Amino acid sequence: MEGLISDMSSEAYHSFPNTFSSSQLKTILEDPELFYRKYIAKSIEKEEMSAFDIGTYFHCAILEPEKLTMECAVYGGVRRGKEWTTFKEANIGKAIITKSELEQAETLIAAIKASTIAQSFLTKGQPEVSCFVSVYIYAGDIYAKGCVLKSDGWERIYSGDFTLAMKAGVKLVIKVRADLLGEGFILDLKSTTGNCKSDHLMRSKISAYSYDLSASLYLDMFTIGSDLKYDRFLWCFASKDYGNSKTYVASPNNVKIGRAKYKKALLLLADNIIKNWVMEESLGVLEPQFFENEWFPSIESVEL
Repeated sequence: MEGLISDMSSEAYHSFPNTFSSSQLKTILEDPELFYRKYIAKSIEKEEMSAFDIGTYFHCAILEPEKLTMECAVYGGVRRGKEWTTFKEANIGKAIITKSELEQAETLIAAIKASTIAQSFLTKGQPEVSCFVSVYIYAGDIYAKGCVLKSDGWERIYSGDFTLAMKAGVKLVIKVRADLLGEGFILDLKSTTGNCKSDHLMRSKISAYSYDLSASLYLDMFTIGSDLKYDRFLWCFASKDYGNSKTYVASPNNVKIGRAKYKKALLLLADNIIKNWVMEESLGVLEPQFFENEWFPSIESVEL
């Protein structure tokens, strides 16, 4: 499967086999062994968190409100007992939230609806568009559709080089799904905590959760997959506790850093596939935390 798909359900997208998403790339970048256990060996069960279901309700209510009753359900009790089991069985495949969680979701929805900037973008795009792109890793480089990945983006190359990469490289199918795909831009709805209007706080969230990796990967994959130019990525943050929102544009530096992250993740993934996921043992050296250096005026002069 290649290119853009505008009518793919969320369930079909997430269950599509032999593909890799931005969340998976973040995992292998953080911990290759965790990636193996979670996605290859499948010895770690899929996480089920109420925050995910609240996010699903929030996204659906903003992007596809006509599908809300089909995709989500609200449970009036607590998540235990016979009634809960019966309710789950009657709503298989739906995101289920409780009444208290519904209040959080409605706070997020109201915050986005109150933002004229967010609404100005949300009315100019198509929601929930998926894209699949085959990439090939060969000799330390990453190739796709006659292009090679550079720090500033994808560049056209000689067809012979791309043919060699296809024949001798490791093939990976990357999947991305835009919350909203507009003309030249991609918008991503984000539920969070804290003050969305604090640039410092939102900057730290982007770094902590590698939102920059996703932004860059989405821009690049949709550009390659559609042969159109996507060069603006917007984070539309809404706060559960502050009840406010703010929309931010990913800067060129954010995109460049994100691209470096996803390139390293793809190389790690290909390398582990070649090694058949054999985790090599090595001897490590642990340095002290930087704040521990206060114990000595000059840590370099201390003989240990």
